[in-house]
Amino acid sequence: MGENLHGSAHSLDNLILKSMIPLLRFVIMKLNRILCGRLFPFIMLFALLISSDVKGQLMSTREYIDSFKVVAMQEMRMHGVPASITLGQGVLESASGNSKLAKNCNNHFGIKCRSNWTGTFCLADDDAKDECFRGYPSVYDSYRDHSLFLKNSKRYFPLFELSATDYKGWAIGLREAGYATNPSYSNILIGVIEKYHLGQFDSMVVMGDDYVIPSEGNSNGTPGGGSTPLAGVSEVNGIQAIIAKPGETPEALAARYNMGIWQIYKYNDIEKGQMLNPGEIIYLKPKRRRSAETNHLVKPGESMREISQQYGVKVKHLYKLNRLEPGEEVQPGEVLNLRSKRSNPPTTLVPGSDTASRMQTAKPVDYRKFMSNDVSPNGKPMDTYHFVESGETLYSISKTYGVTVEQIRFWNTLSSNQINVGQRLKVRSAN
Repeated sequence: MGENLHGSAHSLDNLILKSMIPLLRFVIMKLNRILCGRLFPFIMLFALLISSDVKGQLMSTREYIDSFKVVAMQEMRMHGVPASITLGQGVLESASGNSKLAKNCNNHFGIKCRSNWTGTFCLADDDAKDECFRGYPSVYDSYRDHSLFLKNSKRYFPLFELSATDYKGWAIGLREAGYATNPSYSNILIGVIEKYHLGQFDSMVVMGDDYVIPSEGNSNGTPGGGSTPLAGVSEVNGIQAIIAKPGETPEALAARYNMGIWQIYKYNDIEKGQMLNPGEIIYLKPKRRRSAETNHLVKPGESMREISQQYGVKVKHLYKLNRLEPGEEVQPGEVLNLRSKRSNPPTTLVPGSDTASRMQTAKPVDYRKFMSNDVSPNGKPMDTYHFVESGETLYSISKTYGVTVEQIRFWNTLSSNQINVGQRLKVRSAN
C-alpha cells in the first residue's frame, strides 16, 4: 500500500483475537464436560486473562486524539500540514495507536524506509512480505517526520498552496499524489475528520484562538492558585502550559494568568527582556526533573533549551542526565536521555564552530520590531501589524503569524500577492 491505510490492516490482529474469544469459551466448555469439570477453574482463568489483555492493549480513538492534538497543532504551525489531516491519518494509519508498527516502532503514519532512510526500522507485511517501515525514538519524532515527509516531497507541493482549513482538498490531494493505494482513502480520511470534528484544530491555529483545548475534567485550577480552570491551558509532562502567539510577551502572560513576570522567565529559561517565539510551549509551572518519554534524537539546529521546552524537563537536569556541562550543545544524530542518567556523555559540538556559535547566540525573536498596536494599555487585544522586510513574501509572513495568505489580503484589501519593503500589513485582527 505504500504510505497508505496501513494501520487499519495492523489492527486486524487485535480484532481477530477479540473475535476468537467466544469460540475459545465454547471449546473450553466442551472440554470441561469431557474432563468432568476438573480443568474448569484453570481454563476459565486462562480465557479471562486473554480477554483482559486484549482490552487493556487498545486505545480508543478519542484517547488518541486527546493525546496528540497539541502535537498536531504545533506541527501545523511549524510546517503547514493541517492538524486535522495529521490526526486523521494518525488514526487511520496506526489504528489509533494500536497497530504493531505504532507500538513496536512508534510509526504512526505507515511511512516506509525508502533508500534514503538511515534510522531504525521494522519489517511488516504490506503490499509485499517483510517491507521496511521507519522506526522512531518517540511518537513525537514520527509526527515530525510525517510533516517533513510531506513538506519535502515534490509530489505533495501543490497541497501547501491550498487553504490551511481545506482538509477535503488535502485528503483528495494525498490520494491523487499516491499516499495511499486504496481508491476510497480520501473519503475514509474525510469521514474520520468529520466524525471526530478534527477541523476545529485547524481553525484554532488559523484564526488565532487558543491553540490548546483544555482537557475535559481539568481540575488543576489556575496557574496563579485559583480554582477555576482556564481556557487554553493544557499539560505537557504533567505541567500546565500554553502555546505562545505572535506578539505575546511574558508581561502579558503573567497578567493573564495571575503570575509574576519572573515566573514566566524562570520556568521557561528565558532571559529578562527577551520575547517569546510564536508556537513554542510556555510553561506556567516549573518543569520537571524527568520526562514521560525515554529519550530524544537530536535534530540539526536543536538546542538543549528547545529540547527542554519540548519535553517539560528542566535544562539543568537535562544536562545532568546526559553528563554534560552547562552550555554544551549536542551533535545532531545523538540520542539524549530524558529519564535515566547516561553512562557516557553524547558527542557535543565543537566550541567556536559555526553551528555551535549560532546555537549559543540564538535567542527568542524580538517581535517588537515587527509589531505595533497588538495590545492596548488596558490589556485588551488590538490589531497586529507587520512591516515587510527584504525577501519576505505574503506566504512567508502568513506562516510566521499562523494565518493564511487569503486573510492577509482580505485585512489589507490587496488585489494581488505583490508587497513592498517597508509596507505595513495587518497580520492579525482583534475581531
